[in-house]
Amino acid sequence: MRSIQTKFIALILGCVLLSSVIIGGAGILSAQKVVDKDSAQLMNLMCSEKARALNGIFSRIEQSVNTLAVYADQELPDVEQFKTSPDVVREYTQRLQSVAVNAANNTEGALAVYARYNPDFTEPTSGLFWSRTALEGRFQQLTPTDFSRYASDDMEHVGWYYIPIDSGKATWMKPYMNKNINVEMISYVIPIYADNTAIGVIGMDIDFSVIKEIVENIKIYDTGYAFLTDEDANIMYHEEVDSGSSMGSLEKSLRPIVDELQNGSSGNYLFSYKWHDVKKEMALCTLRNDMKLVITAPSSEIDQAKNTLILQSCIAMLLISFLSVFLTIHMTRRLIRPLKELNDAARKIADGDLTVSLSNQTKDEVGMLADSFQQTVNHLRKYIDYINGLAYRDALTGVKNKTAYQEAADRLETMTRTGKPEFALLVFDINNLKTVNDSHGHDFGDILIINACKIICKVFKRSPVYRIGGDEFVVILENSELENYEQLLERFQAALDEFNGFAGKDGKVSIARGIAIYEENVDLTVNEVFKRADDAMYQNKIAMKRKEDTEKEESGRVV
Repeated sequence: MRSIQTKFIALILGCVLLSSVIIGGAGILSAQKVVDKDSAQLMNLMCSEKARALNGIFSRIEQSVNTLAVYADQELPDVEQFKTSPDVVREYTQRLQSVAVNAANNTEGALAVYARYNPDFTEPTSGLFWSRTALEGRFQQLTPTDFSRYASDDMEHVGWYYIPIDSGKATWMKPYMNKNINVEMISYVIPIYADNTAIGVIGMDIDFSVIKEIVENIKIYDTGYAFLTDEDANIMYHEEVDSGSSMGSLEKSLRPIVDELQNGSSGNYLFSYKWHDVKKEMALCTLRNDMKLVITAPSSEIDQAKNTLILQSCIAMLLISFLSVFLTIHMTRRLIRPLKELNDAARKIADGDLTVSLSNQTKDEVGMLADSFQQTVNHLRKYIDYINGLAYRDALTGVKNKTAYQEAADRLETMTRTGKPEFALLVFDINNLKTVNDSHGHDFGDILIINACKIICKVFKRSPVYRIGGDEFVVILENSELENYEQLLERFQAALDEFNGFAGKDGKVSIARGIAIYEENVDLTVNEVFKRADDAMYQNKIAMKRKEDTEKEESGRVV
């Protein structure tokens, strides 16, 4: 049988745990979404911020080249003269030279500046080319590349010229290694047109290490980093991968991202992939030169805040659950304790024990039930005491009857077998009761019995008095009254004499008494003590009879 406490605990814990799971689960899911969104915003925000820094450099480079291109366009002489007169070309180049070098000196990362003309109608080395081997060095004039040595489709050597000319627009070239000075460069080139004729290009070479240094210093979380790709998802810079490597060939999980890159996608979300069996996520931004800035970090680091929040939520849920268990057990015990006490009390009452007392009184329905139960027990105890009183009480005198005496004797009998009790039995017998009943009637005899009982009870206040026969009483003396029994007997005689002094001739009371003190070596049973007391009472009765007869004889002689 399952107890009420078990049912309460199961019910409350079920509700608490269900609520914790629902609320905690909803909270964890919401927190997960919020943290994921924040993580995506953080990475995309950093990507955008670093992209702005890179775009700032690209913008300044574009501005320098655009300024130079505008100047070149303004200073351009008549196209026909430019196509036919080498002197016009040389003069035009001289005018551009100082402006070009000045623009390069004031452009961050610039390693070379050049103005090259259409080899179809100018010399193959026409134009200007100023370069320096290091960012701290000075620009020096060098001989421009000889177009006659390379075919127009030789992108490695003259692609920087033909690609912008063919596209007809300003072009950012992909990074390349200048083997002459062993420096990786990136170029921005603007084609110059006049009268629908390609005059040439204005361009500037930038040290790609300036860009790489910015990208290399981008760090996020603990081990997150950044890298660059072109619009075709080829690596332009990566701290672990060689430049020119296709992202799609590195990891299978990168292929969907390659498609996104080739489609020009970027946004406020993160792309998931695996790198060396480590789950990672990346954010993408498109730069001014059509490169892609990619910021990546391990998912474990990105999700650390989320995992910490989930862990804290789970710990909080466990703590709440444990606290709920503790409080539930504590509260149910407090709630069930009065019910258990009521149950125990009911069992005791069923076994006949009416001495139960309920101590746990709560101010609720259970407390009201306990109070009503206690009142019922009290009433029942009083009623049974009343019934017992009828069974153990003498109806005439109100003292205990023979049945009560027998129980007391049994108690003393048990004590004689288990210990060394100290007690005495004092037997009283009313003299001449039969004569009074015969001469005056039983009502008068009853009055005589009541008066005798009152005298006995008055003297032996602390000892139980039993009426064991019509005219016979027994008093059990213990403790202090046993020690002072002689004084009590004297007080009894004095009380008897006092009563008879005020009573009429027919109302006088004569009581014989005898006492026997329990002796361990003499009395085997309580009944033997009673016999000795009864014998002593009869001896006292005989002595009183003799004294009464003697007094009558003396009274007769006097008369």
